[in-house]
Amino acid sequence: LGRASEAGRVRIKATPIATVSHRTAPPAFQRDSARVFSVLGASRVSSPIRPCKSPHIQFRPSLPHHMIMNRSSSVHLMALWLLMLAVLAGQLLAAPANNSSGSCDCVCGVGGRTNRIVGGSETNAHQFPWLVGLFRQGKLYCGASVVSRNYLITAAHCVNSFEPSEIRVYLGGHNIAKDYTELRRVKTIIDHEDFDIFTFNNDIALLELDKPLRYGPTIQPACLPDGNVMDFTGTMGVVAGWGRIEEKRAPSKTLRSVEVPIWSQQQCLEAGYGSKKISANMMCAGYHDGQKDACQGDSGGPMHKMGQFGSMEVIGVVSWGRGCARPNLPGIYTRIVNYLPWIHAKLANECLCPPKNAARRI
Repeated sequence: LGRASEAGRVRIKATPIATVSHRTAPPAFQRDSARVFSVLGASRVSSPIRPCKSPHIQFRPSLPHHMIMNRSSSVHLMALWLLMLAVLAGQLLAAPANNSSGSCDCVCGVGGRTNRIVGGSETNAHQFPWLVGLFRQGKLYCGASVVSRNYLITAAHCVNSFEPSEIRVYLGGHNIAKDYTELRRVKTIIDHEDFDIFTFNNDIALLELDKPLRYGPTIQPACLPDGNVMDFTGTMGVVAGWGRIEEKRAPSKTLRSVEVPIWSQQQCLEAGYGSKKISANMMCAGYHDGQKDACQGDSGGPMHKMGQFGSMEVIGVVSWGRGCARPNLPGIYTRIVNYLPWIHAKLANECLCPPKNAARRI
């Protein structure tokens, strides 16, 4: 698996902060093989998501109770009541979904059969049906995850310098050379307002699709963590993507996954990057002696773990690192739990499907 490595052009009136070195700066500022995908530029925030407005309808006053009804007036009154019922039904159907109401007719985090990327293995087809590929100029360069019918979650550095019209979204596929379920366009890019291209702090973004998705066997939403657990130290995270199998090899055509241990924050600070490169919004995962890791092309894709209801939760977004699977240089991931308020605020009118077993309790 791998992070993206292509460089973009920079037009930024800013001075790199003192803590930045060649290890966290994107390839535009260094010559070694960093795993970040350097796409630099100004942030964009979408216009607010507005709920549907119900139509304004005026009704005539009801007839006096003492009025004797003939057949014609009875028919008219019945028609009026039917019209009122139709309007009320239309208002209910038009009402925006509420992600906390439990009314979503879907579940999250349910994929195909699980197998036990540098050092990873090919997944079963549609094992991670929320994982999508981002293409530009016909080439896959980053990953993302479906979180609702209209939105994907990815890394800000994957989209920060692009216009929505430049990105194509590959959904429901396993072998990117020959199969996919849908290709979509991006309507809006919402990268985090405090994303720092020099340090990669707040490396998270949402992509609004041009039209809603239809869930099925090949396209399903991922679960987000509930926020009750903030520290995943010692657990195993599963990273998936179409990135490089090895640091200097071509990207994989089939979706692959790898399981890596999540480090404590103290271990992360003591890794080969230096403590000034790691913020509280980042987490490290990988093997101390290398072996397995994400690599170029995996940026923006998910790191998962099994949640309490047996569904896969996306707890991290592939962000950056130096090389691939190098000793004492773990992969760096955006810590999703730190951004749950931001995500829910941006997706306030979206239906975020609950985990399968949790849905049964609603």
